[in-house]
Parts: sequence; structure tokens; C-alpha cells
Amino acid sequence: MIYCSKCGTQHEDNTYKCVKCEALLHTPAVESAPRIVQEHIPDYLVWSILTTLFCCLPVGIVAIVYSAQVGSKVKDGDIEGARGSSKKAKMWCWISLGSWVAIVLIGIIVALVGGALSQSH
Repeated sequence: MIYCSKCGTQHEDNTYKCVKCEALLHTPAVESAPRIVQEHIPDYLVWSILTTLFCCLPVGIVAIVYSAQVGSKVKDGDIEGARGSSKKAKMWCWISLGSWVAIVLIGIIVALVGGALSQSH
């Protein structure tokens, strides 16, 4: 049994309105808030660490810094900032890899030219 909080009239549990004063006996069910679907924003942390260890240390560290910012910006609700940090982390990973490739190619060219010069003497 349920009692009207306004006039005290007794009602069955499944009654929603008081028959005497027409007050609501139950609060209507509130619709749950719409679920916010968060998109996955990659942080490139693994790639940042790998390019730091195996490619170019100074540039890789910059990539790690941007990678670390992605998660905290998502938690703070700064989705645009997280996207920007993700994009910059990816860019610095590529710069680190490109720097390593350039250094290796220059080393190979120097070795080939040095070998050719030493054979000509």
C-alpha cells in the first residue's frame, strides 16, 4: 500500500495518481541521459617510445610528450586538443623515423665514397 504525501489517502502500489487530490504518487521514471560515445583517439605512445629508442632520441622525446598529452586531454573533455596532440605525436614519430633513415643513407653514401676514394690512391 502507498499513501498520498499530500492528503494521506491510501492507494494500491500500482496507482500513480491520488483519487482524492490527484497528486502524483510516484515520480515518473526519468529517462537516462544519452550515452556519450567517445571516439578512439590514438596516442602513438608505443611508436613514440620505439622511435625514441631506435631512431632519433631528441625528436622521439617530443613525440612521447605529445603522446602523453592525449589521454589527459580526453579525460578533461578536450577532444579537439587530444586530436591535435595525437596528430603532432604521429608527425614527430615520422620525423624521428625519417631522421634515422636520412642518417643511415648519409652513412652509407659516406662509406661508399670513402671506400671509392681509398681505392683510387
